[in-house]
Amino acid sequence: MTKKDMLNKVPAITLLFWLTKLISTGLGESVSDYSSQIFGQQNGTLGELFTVGWSLGLFAIFLTLQFRSERYRPTFYWLSVALLAVFGTFSADTFKSLTGLHYMETTAIFAALMLVSFGLWYRATHDLSIHHITTHTKETYYWLTVAFSFMLGTAAGDWLATARSGGYNVDPTGLNLGFLNTGLILGAVFLGLLAYRAIRRPAMNSVGEIVTFWLAYILTRPVGASFADYFGYDFHNGYLGNQGMSLIWLALFAVCLGVTLVHQSTPTIRQDAVKKVSTK
Repeated sequence: MTKKDMLNKVPAITLLFWLTKLISTGLGESVSDYSSQIFGQQNGTLGELFTVGWSLGLFAIFLTLQFRSERYRPTFYWLSVALLAVFGTFSADTFKSLTGLHYMETTAIFAALMLVSFGLWYRATHDLSIHHITTHTKETYYWLTVAFSFMLGTAAGDWLATARSGGYNVDPTGLNLGFLNTGLILGAVFLGLLAYRAIRRPAMNSVGEIVTFWLAYILTRPVGASFADYFGYDFHNGYLGNQGMSLIWLALFAVCLGVTLVHQSTPTIRQDAVKKVSTK
C-alpha cells in the first residue's frame, strides 16, 4: 500500500467524537487505578508493573492495527486512545517520580514537548491538518502529539487538584482545587472552546481551528480523569470505587463505540442500496 492509497485515518470532529474522547479518559483513569490496586496496597509496585504491562502491550497491538489499516477504523482508533489513557497516566506519574519534579514543572515540560512535536510535524509535512491524516508520516506525528497531550493533561490536572499539604499525595506547587472543582472549571473551559468552534466556525486547518482543537483535546484528559477520581474516591466516601467507575465507564464507552460503528456503516449500506437499484 502506497501513501497515495491511504484514506483518512482519523474520525470526523463531531459531538460524538468529543463525548467518546471524554469517556475514554475517564475510563483510562478508573481502570488504571483499579488495575494498580488489584494486588493490594502492600503490592503497589507489582500492581503498577502489571498495569503498565497489559496496557502498553494492548496499546502496541491496536496502534499497529491502526497503522496497518488503509482507512479510519473506529475500533482500532478508539481502543488505542483508551489504552493510551491508561498508559499515559503512568508515563506522566512515573516521570514525576523518577525526576522528583513538581506538577507545575512537569506540566511545563510536557507542554514544551508537545510544542516540539508540532514543530517536527510541520517541518516534515508542512501541514498540521487534523482532518487529513493520509500518510504514515502524518499519522506518526499525530499519535506522538496525542501521547504528549495525555501526559500534559494528566500533569496539569494533578497540578490543579493536588493539595500542598495533608493527604497521601501532596505537591508544593499544587493549587488545591480538588477533583470536583478541577473537573468543573476545566469542563467549563472545554465547553467554551466547543462553543467557540460551533459559533465562530474557524476555517478548516486555520491556526484558530487547529489551536482550539488541541486545547480541547488536552482538556478532555484532566476533565475526564477528575470526574473519574471524584466519583471513585470522594463521592459518598468512595461508594462507587474504581471498580464501580470502571464498569460504568466501560459501558458508556461501549455505547459510544457502538453508535460510531453504526454511524460509519450507514453510508456504506446506502451506497450499496443505490448501486443495486441502479443496476436493475
